[in-house]
Formats: sequence, C-alpha cells, structure tokens
Amino acid sequence: MGPIGLTAVPTAAGATTGPVAPWEWSGPIGPIPTDVGVVDNPASRLRYPSDLLGSISCAVGVIVVCVLVIYAHNTTAGVAEDVRAFSGLLQRLLFVPVTFLEIVVVLFPPIAVSLEQVIRRHASLVPQTLAAGLGGVIVNAGLYFLLARFASANLLSGLSIHQHGDSVLTMPGQVAAIAALLTAATEPTRRRTITWSWTLLWITVGVLVITSAASLPGMGLSLLVGAMVGLVVRYIAGMPSERAYGDSLIEGVRRAGFEPVSLDRAALLSDGGLAAGQPVSRRTPQFFVDHRLYSMRTVTGRVYDVIVLDGDRQVIGRLARWWRQLRSRAVDPRSIRSLRQAAERAALLTYAVRAAGVRTPSLLAMSEADDSMLLIREPAPESVCLTDLAPADIDDGLVKAMWSELHKAHRAGIVHRGLISDAFLIQTDDQGAQRLWILGWEAGDVASSELAQSIDLAQLLALLALKVGPQRAIASALEALSQDELRALSTVLQTPALPRQTREQIRGDKTLLNDLRQRLVQGFPADEVEPQQLVRVGARTLISVVLAAAAVIVILTTFNLPEVGEALAASDWRWALASFGLGLVGVVGASLILVAFSPVRIGLGLSCQVQLAASFVAVAAPAGLGTAAINFRALSKRGVNSTLATATAALIQVSQITITVLALVALTLATGSNQAAPFQVTPAMLVVVVVLALIVGAMFSLPRTRGWILNRITPILKRTWPRLVELFSNPGRLALGLGGNLVMLLGYAASFQAALMAFGQDVPFLSSAIVYLIGNSAGSAAPTPGGMGAIEIAESAALVSAGVNAGVAASVVVIFRVATYWIRIPLGWLAMRRLEKQGHL
Repeated sequence: MGPIGLTAVPTAAGATTGPVAPWEWSGPIGPIPTDVGVVDNPASRLRYPSDLLGSISCAVGVIVVCVLVIYAHNTTAGVAEDVRAFSGLLQRLLFVPVTFLEIVVVLFPPIAVSLEQVIRRHASLVPQTLAAGLGGVIVNAGLYFLLARFASANLLSGLSIHQHGDSVLTMPGQVAAIAALLTAATEPTRRRTITWSWTLLWITVGVLVITSAASLPGMGLSLLVGAMVGLVVRYIAGMPSERAYGDSLIEGVRRAGFEPVSLDRAALLSDGGLAAGQPVSRRTPQFFVDHRLYSMRTVTGRVYDVIVLDGDRQVIGRLARWWRQLRSRAVDPRSIRSLRQAAERAALLTYAVRAAGVRTPSLLAMSEADDSMLLIREPAPESVCLTDLAPADIDDGLVKAMWSELHKAHRAGIVHRGLISDAFLIQTDDQGAQRLWILGWEAGDVASSELAQSIDLAQLLALLALKVGPQRAIASALEALSQDELRALSTVLQTPALPRQTREQIRGDKTLLNDLRQRLVQGFPADEVEPQQLVRVGARTLISVVLAAAAVIVILTTFNLPEVGEALAASDWRWALASFGLGLVGVVGASLILVAFSPVRIGLGLSCQVQLAASFVAVAAPAGLGTAAINFRALSKRGVNSTLATATAALIQVSQITITVLALVALTLATGSNQAAPFQVTPAMLVVVVVLALIVGAMFSLPRTRGWILNRITPILKRTWPRLVELFSNPGRLALGLGGNLVMLLGYAASFQAALMAFGQDVPFLSSAIVYLIGNSAGSAAPTPGGMGAIEIAESAALVSAGVNAGVAASVVVIFRVATYWIRIPLGWLAMRRLEKQGHL
C-alpha cells in the first residue's frame, strides 16, 4: 500500500512505477530507472559536536566531584557509609567471587564489541575503541599520580578506602578503560553488545563500591575519566555517518512519492557556485549552512528541490539557538527538541507564509531516512537574485514590493529573522512585469511579537540602505511604514538585530546605522526613541561575572575569615554609622557636579535622587558606567538631545578622573614630605606605581596599541570639548563642578577614615585618603560591577603593605564597602522607582 494521496501510474509497457505524488502525474511514463545519478559528497565519518560537549562536561564533572569531596566531606562520607551498609548482605547473596566478576568485565566488552564491529563491517572502529580503552587507563593513572602527589588530606581521605587502619586511594583503572572503550564504541544507533557491556559494567561498579573495594567518589572519577577519554577519541577520529546518502537518500525520496532520475548536490555545482540553468534557489545559503540542498529531476522530467536536515547538525542548531536566546531578546524563546520538530516547524512556516499571500516555493512532501529528514519543495522560478542587481536596476516599485510582502507576513504574525539579499528573488514575466519571491522562511517564527516584527523591519531597512543607499531606503520606509512602526523600528536599529551577512557588509561603513537612526528619529521625542536593550548577556557581562567570581574566590582564600569575623565583632558601630553618613556627603558632591554641568536646570534634590539611583544600577554595570547611564537618561528626560546628553555625561566622567589623578599625585607628594607621619608610602607601593608607568609607556610605544587607545579616547574628547569650552565661559558653573568633585572625594575619604577609626586604627587623614584613591582608581579600571573585587583587593593590599593586620585591613574594607556600596543598593532601588513614577527616569 502506497502513501496516502499517492497514485500508481501505469507505464507505456503496462508496468507500474509505483506510487507517485499527484502533482507528478503527466500521462504515461517509462519504467522505473534502476540507476539514479547522484552527484554528492557523502561524509563517511563525522565529528559530532555533542561528543566535544560531553567530554567538556565530564572534565567539569571531575572537578565537581573533587570539590564536593573537599567541601562536602561529611555528606559524601555519609553516602558512602550508607552504600557500604549493604556490604554484609551482598556478600551473603553473591555466589560469584568479586574477582571473577572483575575479570569478566575486563574481558567480555572488548571481545564482544570488537567482534560485532567486524561482523557489521565497521572494522575501522576496532583500533579506535581499543585505543580509547588504553587512553582511559593512561589518563586515569596520570590523575591518580597527581592526586596522590598534590591532593589535600581531605580530598585523599574522601577518595580512599580504609582497610586495617590504612587509607588506600582507589581509582580503578579497569573501570576507566572499559568506560572509555564502550563510550568510543557507542554509535547513534545502539548495538546490543554495547548495551549488555554497559549493564555488566554498572553491576560491577555497584558491587565494588558496596563491598568496599573502591570508594564512591573514586569510582565516580574513574567513570568520568573513561567517558571523557572515549568522547575525545570519538570526536577526534569521528564516527560512521548516520546521514541519508546514496541508496538511503533515494529510498527516502521514493517514500515521499517521487521517482528520481538524478540528484545533484547544490554545493557541487561548477565553479563552486550557481551553474548555468540551475535553480536560483541555490543562492539562498542562509538556511543551508547546516543542511543539504539537492536538485532532483524525476521520471516526469520535472525538477524539485530536496532539503535534507541531518540529526547530528541539530546539536549545533540547539546550542546556537540557546546562546542566541540567552544573549539576545530578539530571539523567540521556543525551543526545538528533535530533528522531526525542526522539519515540522519548517513545513509549518512554509504553509503559513503561502497562506498569507507571500510568494515562496511551496512544500510538497516530507519523509524520513536514517538520521535525516527530507523536505521536497517546488524550485524557485527563473529569476534574478537581489544580490546580483546593481543599485540602478532596483527601481522604487521593487523596493515598495519588498515592504509590501513583508507586511503581508507580519499581518499573519510571521517573521523572517534573516532578511538578507540572497533571500529575495525577482521574477520577470514575458510582459516585463516583476514578481518578488522571498525565500528562507524556515528560520522564522509564527505568532511573533511586535519586537520581532520591528527587528524584521530594521533588517530590511539596513539591507536597502546597503543596496540603494540610505536616502532611498529612508524615503521608502517613511512611505511604507506607519508612525508607530517607524518609532519601534528606530529603537531596534542596532547591530545585534541584523543577520551576520548584513553585519559584515556594514563593517565597511560604521556610521551607516547611526545615520539611518538619526534620520528616523527626527520629529519624535527623545524619550520615545531610546534604543532598546537587545543584548541580555554580552561578552562584557560574562567577563564581569567571571572577574567578580574570581575576586570573591581570591578574597575568601587570601584572608583569614575567622580573624576578619573577630575584628568585625570588636568594631565600634558608631564609627561605622559615621562612615555611612560621610559616604552620603560624597553623593551630595556627585549631585553638585551634575547640577553644574547640566545644560538644563536640575535641582539639587532631584540630582541627589539620580545619584542614589545610580547606586542600584552599579550592581550590573562596571564602576562609572552605571552613573553615566543614569545621568544620560535623566538629561534625556529633561529634553536634552542625545548628543548633548552624551557629551555632558562624558564630561562628568572626565572631570572626576582628572580630579582623582590630581588629588592622588598631590596627596602622595604631601604624604611623602611629611617624614613624621607613621603611615608612609611603602617601597612596594612605589614599585607598583613604577611598573604601571612602564606598562603605560610600553603600550603607547606600540603603534597598534597607541592607535587603539587613541580611537577610544578621541571620541570622548570630541564630545566633551564643546561643553568644556562652554563651561569656561561660565566660571560659576565651572567652580561649582570642581567644588562638587572635591566634596565627593573628601566625603568618601572621610568615610574610609571613619571605617579605620571603627577598628581603632589611628591613621593620618592624608594617608587614608591615598589608600581610598588607590582603591577607587582600581575599581574604575576594572570591568566588574561597581568595581567589585578590584576595590577590595587594592585597598586591603594597600593597608597590609602599610603595616595593618590583614584581618583588620579586610574588615576595614568590608565596613567601608557596606557603608558606601552595598547598603545603598536598596536605597538606590527606591530612588529609581520614585524617579520613574515621577517621569524623571
């Protein structure tokens, strides 16, 4: 019985070809061809990305087991004791000696697996699996040596068994070897001998642990090491392909109801690109980077496209989509869990797009073959790709049609997510009329959000700007889009919203997106067209999190925490409260700077609330950036245009950095000239200063480094210079700004001095101010939120190098940071909520 909806077609000789699709019927045809011409490049062995990820996960698992053994020693020991409680019962039930069981598990898997591989004509896998087993033994032995030589007493105790009063480190090498061998031999399609061997290995592992022949953590390490080695060997050597090639591919096509005469792989066309007379659909590589595309000719003489989705590529697809979901708000959170779901999603989008009235090739059939899904669709019509058109050949009618077709899809809730020039085909009929086709919907979404549709519009605008120029692109957008669409489009016209191909083309013109956005936002209030935050987690965020975690680890492992606790318990809470109050003086100083440098009138009370709100933003932004962002937003809400607001925020930062550097130099000179001061600048501090000076000098001596620094500094100076010239014409505002900087520095220095007094440390004010400025400078340079870690380490190190006890120094810094950073976070949140309700942020 053939597939539903398919018809058996009689041949001229009276025979039948078998079931073929209804759209294939065109009268009598010849007999079924016995040989189908296939032009392909089949991959005999594949490296599965899941193997690489699995090996990394196993390596992380080894570290996690060691950490659990060290820091959860009582828990792991308790679990091991509970397991060994069954030892007596098991020994009475076992009628096979444990030693005999170990011999069986060492001999049976290698022999059985190797024989099956030879019988199934996979003899090339035999050396691979045996090499993995040998590698498992070697790596396990190496880890055993490292642990025995360098591990702490707690770790060794947790990995050892205790017999006759002695501790013996146990990491069974035979377990690691068999685990590596079976992992390397495991194929996507499980074999029976491998399943039996894994079952035997798990039984042996359980018996060894219960009978106290090996420790539970040590057995876990051996299993993880074996699995890691096996996965590494599989990834390096590759595994036999489970993809549909050759006869399997042809059978899959026939199950879909087609009788192929030839199948030609798109990537194998002449000169590596589009061959003469071939369908233009081969010029849409966006969806086919991870999939295969064939041109199929059937017995009826018709040509179709065959899209082949491979299961092993789904791992990369899922990871890439997961990363895009984590990193960007522009990606739909729905996930695709299997190859069949990916094929069904592609089919759904094709049907939905055609139902919306958008021209795109229709999907005719689907089938499954091995570890692949086949999608058979109509070929694209004879047409010209937008990539091949010169700007002069793209008339206004075609541009208008591009906006119109995209609007049709959006009205049906469909987004494309990958609008590049290769996705647009222009068909010209005999009368010279043009028809626009859009391909590549397989990567899109249905039931999309307004944000996703705005991103589609931004992608099309950027594409048109590259093809026909910014002026024509903007004119077409103003004509085709409503005011709401233009407003939403201007907020997402950013590099993260564009496809990779468009981003690469825009790199040559870095001002293009900014120019487009400036033209779009004309006539809209500044607060309505502020760029949306499309990136959730970027490289800077990851670096900040890693550095913050590293700083916490360094602090916890460097200082004597019991000593810190004792010092905190003995501190004077009144000085700690004074430290908090003096820190608020610093907030007032920062507020005076904003009042002085703002191009519009801002009251001191409002400015103080803005600076408190910046304390909350500092939790997620590096030191200085959170304050600059809040200042920019507050100025924008007061009607200041984005260029002037950016210049003002930059000027505030430049003034603070300048005053801090000048104060640090002045205080260092003043402290150095006071020979009677008990708190001196130590040689270690001077060495650090000299080393930093040499590093800075070396960086400026290298042309590339110097150019990179100047490229970062020059735009800031260009933005701040006009504002600075304007301030010089108003001495009162300039004096207020400089005074605010001094009040801020004095307030925080006094707060640090109060933290010292809380622990009875009688330190001259000038010297404590230097320590504060050193920590503040380190925090400003570090990319961690609020300078976290850098400030603590720098200030603690400065105090310790000056002779303060390490525990007391850490306690002083803790009090100071709590008073001036941590306790302000809830206050900043309240201030931000209040300002948002009042419309000031």
